[in-house]
Amino acid sequence: MRFKSKYPEHYANVSRISLVSSFLASVFLGKVAPIDISDVTGMNLWHIAKGDWHDDLLALAAGSKDGAADLKQKLGPVHEDGGKNFGNISNYFVNRFGFKKDTGVIAFTGDNPSTILALPLRPSDAMVSLGTSTTFLMSTPAYKPDPAYHFMNHPTTAGLYMFMLCYKNGGLAREHVRDALNSSATNPTSWDTFNGTALATPPLSQADANSPMRLGLYFPKPEIVPNVQAGQWRYAYKPQTGELAPLPATESPDDARNIVESQMLSLRLRSQNLLKEEPDQATGAMLPPQPKRVYLVGGGSANPAIAQLCGEVLGSTEGVYKLDIGGNACALGSAYKAVWACERKEGQTFEDLIGSRWDEEKFVKRIADGYKKGLFEKYGEAAKGFDKMEKLVVGQGKSDVPTDGGVVFAHDRHDAVSK
Repeated sequence: MRFKSKYPEHYANVSRISLVSSFLASVFLGKVAPIDISDVTGMNLWHIAKGDWHDDLLALAAGSKDGAADLKQKLGPVHEDGGKNFGNISNYFVNRFGFKKDTGVIAFTGDNPSTILALPLRPSDAMVSLGTSTTFLMSTPAYKPDPAYHFMNHPTTAGLYMFMLCYKNGGLAREHVRDALNSSATNPTSWDTFNGTALATPPLSQADANSPMRLGLYFPKPEIVPNVQAGQWRYAYKPQTGELAPLPATESPDDARNIVESQMLSLRLRSQNLLKEEPDQATGAMLPPQPKRVYLVGGGSANPAIAQLCGEVLGSTEGVYKLDIGGNACALGSAYKAVWACERKEGQTFEDLIGSRWDEEKFVKRIADGYKKGLFEKYGEAAKGFDKMEKLVVGQGKSDVPTDGGVVFAHDRHDAVSK
């Protein structure tokens, strides 16, 4: 839209428009390659349910209904089959770099779709990246897009979708709490005090079942989900009445447990509608909606206390696992995609082919329990209060002035009010 309005003559001379992924595929192919079925959904021009370009959005981007048809031609077709062979590699790469002439080129995809392919996730399995930022990825057969998260076609498997949440505040926020607890420690970067305090604190800081739940938001940086400025907010929530009351905006040892609970409650709140009841493998009884497995990656996955709290809040009927696939999950997922495309049999899914070759003992280690009856349900009640707290903080953010329950970091917003 911007290019067309700013450089209309140049836009008129454009024959095709590519994403970075499809452009790179075009370089190897020696001709324009179609856009990938998963990466295309990040453009906000694709109608996921219809499986085609969205006419109204094309008209919006092109400036008119007449321009929509021209834009659609520039964007080109998109194939549902993520493993479709577009042809052999160009002679340039054969002659200069020694590629075999029959090397096929399939749809190149984006970094996040590639990452979800680094592990043959089953439907309702979840991958949580606990790095500087936090990313939540899940494969789901349920078509339930929502403004609160990214919802995309799965890069290989028709009928599956890719659910993704991205947060700026992950490891940095946890380290902020750790450093406050270590203010007088000889080793300020040790996690020992944080871990011990977090596990010694009762869930949601409740002394008993009738005590209010302690909830908080911890954002050293402005956050994406929810869209609020940097700051900290702490509230007491009474699930019996739905009452939400601000707490003093002072740091407390309770923050060690509450910050992990806060991050996981946000993931649970936004993913719960994509999950369904599953039978308990041991008893056959139906369990409440939760992931089957939670796989942790990133620096935070090595912390046993964080892993335990992740399992308690998110549930996961089969436990919490540490996934060790090195630092290039994106590249590994792309390689798996290529293997599936080249070696699959008729009708063989990505999950079937890669799963049959997956050496779980080599890459996966069970590190924590998941679902705990009673505790999981308690966190379900807390999620309702968490939702109310987020909405309240978002509303306050419009004026940049928090209530007594919050503190805004003035160094992150020039117009913020420090309290």
